[in-house]
Amino acid sequence: MALRDLLAALDLAVFERLPGGLFEPVGRLPGWFSVTAGFPADLAEHFPMLGFFMPEFERAWEEGAPAVTSDMWTENGANGEERQLEAVASSVHGRRFLVLKVLPPALRAFRQHGVNIALIEEEVRRLKIVAERATQAKSDFLATMSHEIRTPLNAVIGMADVLAATPLTPEQQKYVEISQRNGVGLLTLINDILDLSKIESGKVELESAAIDLRDVIDRALEVVEGRATAKGLTLRKTIAPEVPVYLIGDANRLRQVIVNLLGNAVKFTENGRLEVAVTPDPEGSAPGDLRFAVSDTGAGIPEEKLSAVFESFTQADSSTTRKYGGTGLGLTISKQFVELMGGRIWVESTVGVGSTFWFTARFGVQEDQSDRLINGHPRGETQVSPAAREPLASGLRILLADDSEDNRFLIVAYLKNTGSSVDIAENGETAALLFRSALAGSQPYDLVLMDVEMPVMDGYSATREIRRFENESGAPPTPVLALTAHAFAETAARGLEAGFTEVLTKPIRRVTLLEALVRHAPAGRPALFREPVAHEKVRVEEGMEDVVPGYLDKRRAEVSAYRQALADHNFAAIRALSHKMKGTGGGYGFPALTELGAQIERAAKREDARDVRVRVDELAQYLQSVELEYSK
Repeated sequence: MALRDLLAALDLAVFERLPGGLFEPVGRLPGWFSVTAGFPADLAEHFPMLGFFMPEFERAWEEGAPAVTSDMWTENGANGEERQLEAVASSVHGRRFLVLKVLPPALRAFRQHGVNIALIEEEVRRLKIVAERATQAKSDFLATMSHEIRTPLNAVIGMADVLAATPLTPEQQKYVEISQRNGVGLLTLINDILDLSKIESGKVELESAAIDLRDVIDRALEVVEGRATAKGLTLRKTIAPEVPVYLIGDANRLRQVIVNLLGNAVKFTENGRLEVAVTPDPEGSAPGDLRFAVSDTGAGIPEEKLSAVFESFTQADSSTTRKYGGTGLGLTISKQFVELMGGRIWVESTVGVGSTFWFTARFGVQEDQSDRLINGHPRGETQVSPAAREPLASGLRILLADDSEDNRFLIVAYLKNTGSSVDIAENGETAALLFRSALAGSQPYDLVLMDVEMPVMDGYSATREIRRFENESGAPPTPVLALTAHAFAETAARGLEAGFTEVLTKPIRRVTLLEALVRHAPAGRPALFREPVAHEKVRVEEGMEDVVPGYLDKRRAEVSAYRQALADHNFAAIRALSHKMKGTGGGYGFPALTELGAQIERAAKREDARDVRVRVDELAQYLQSVELEYSK
């Protein structure tokens, strides 16, 4: 068979590209090719779609490419039927050829399927880029809004705390408490939204640190204790004997889940009890696989609503937000954290009886599970020094850099009466210059409080400058505590890289700031603060003049007994002492002692060493400050 017949049998129309730009057929043209005369010819006149591919073909011929294939296109044949054509340009020994071919139906379908897949994949890639950009834009927006909201909120909550510490009438005290409560509520809402955003963007990483399970649950119960007590609800925790209490995991996230569940329980429970129970996970295979149950005797959830309670911004009843408040984010965040901890969460509920929220989590287990005391405190307990308990022998020299006048005023108010001196810088550049000058003058600062976002020079750059000055002079590093309204993890990471010693997130409460100063005060210098004792005057009722002073003396003597019992981990003795004071304080004219007795007793029942220690310190301060007034 001749070559021209073979090509025709293959349904291929082959042309050679001539130097003048025209095409001449090679061999006999197949039957579907309707053009039979006029060659050499410009094929683009007969097949207009070829015009789209010719520039690419010309480049291929110039470069001597062996083959370049066009996309498939539709052509109407001589009999009016549609056919799909494809063109291939190739170079052979310097000669330029163009091949036109009709695609068989099966091949056309395959090619079209491939085109569809390619289009889908391209659309997926495009949507992925759009989604990533949208997520980044959302994160940037939330970071900015977080800063813009937290900055004024820092002043609102902080000044309410400062105001609460001043002499107020009962009515004024109520106003301040309302302001504090709603400020903290707003902060909680902001934190929830930021947590959800961080989870969605995959920016949440769990810590792996030694924790005491009992301490985590006690801290969670403390958060809701006030609201539960006000409603007459009892709180209870139960940890099965076989549960290891010294674990390895993220205490903050675990506590946040329990607090979220307890917060909901308090909200929807008008009477009865709340309970946190921990048992081994029956479906787990490791000692650290635990199952938690947070139960209440509240309103309950209808069965048809159970599946929706973990969805974002969703509550079981549309009227819930109006009646109880909240956004419905708490359970969504809890679900995400539980899943990050290798567990799952679900709920069982009966309307009018109550609800139980269950969740499982996987933890590492510390090798040593024996109860042990360190300086009288259970191991695993967070050692938080009660701010403002002991005098500061010589005040700290503190450099404060912040461009907000309100924030500067607040921090200075926080540090009032601590014996510290505070120098002010309104931007990072001024702060760096003041620091360098103090360092050169042999009067270095003991500590720097550095805002992150400031004009002229931000806190990151200013801290780098401070670290450079220290390196040049051979001075030891000065603690630099960042004060930032940004709550994202990358802010903390960037700050530590810049040289911050610790990153504190606004709004910052007074006790948090003072505890940070305690942690970072220079070695050898007393690092605990104490506010001057405000003397409280109590009028002694007629006929009680001879017994009240003796009553106070007995309570003062008991302070050392409390502390010794705490050192011995003897909570039974602490309960007995506090129960007696709770029952007698009001009768002798000291309702504050009744309240302190109740607080110490509750903490002792929980075996909460930290809370007992704080309350006993408050008791000692009160007994030192109280003054008696006698009727004339």
